[in-house]
Amino acid sequence: MTQHQPDADRFSDEAAGWDDKPGHAERTLAVAALLRATLPLRPDLELLEIGGGTGSLSRELADVIGRAVVTDVAPGMVEVARERLADPRFEGWEARRYDIERDELLDERFDVVVGVLTLHHMGDVAAVIGRCAQLLRPGGHLALVDLDHDAEGAFHAGVEDFDGHDGFTRQSARSWLQSAGLVEVEVRDAGAITKEVDGGERDFPMFLATGRRP
Repeated sequence: MTQHQPDADRFSDEAAGWDDKPGHAERTLAVAALLRATLPLRPDLELLEIGGGTGSLSRELADVIGRAVVTDVAPGMVEVARERLADPRFEGWEARRYDIERDELLDERFDVVVGVLTLHHMGDVAAVIGRCAQLLRPGGHLALVDLDHDAEGAFHAGVEDFDGHDGFTRQSARSWLQSAGLVEVEVRDAGAITKEVDGGERDFPMFLATGRRP
């Protein structure tokens, strides 16, 4: 969800009610459906979610993966994720506080690494994507959903202390995955987030970038 301390504090404060925010459940279902249609998911796969918040996306994929490790830098989000993963259906799943940008690389390797609306909170996006690629097993898939570039910066205009990115061009996303050594790189539409801006509603398009580790 975030990698910067002001954002981590804000997301921790919002964690308890995060899954009830308007549009969150619908967006989670839509992204999960897109991942099901795009990735070769199987019940024996292990998935790592970066910036996973409360783990709602991973939980939605529970029937097509074997195990998930949900990570976030916001302690409040991790606490809520652990509570949700206490359900017997998620035996063996984990929620951890982990900063993909700054912490040492995990020892584990995964079949799928997923991040949704996480990249725009990072500093060095190319480096983060490279680290994500390193966490994949051979043949594993990286899937990243984020905002298309918004030159006006309208999406985060009302967010105090936001110091991330105003989305990305799809060509940049493609280049970063390719530079990380991934193959079969594709960038496709991933719906949009509708948000009130200047008294009116505006749609902010998203993309899904995917690639496979050889």
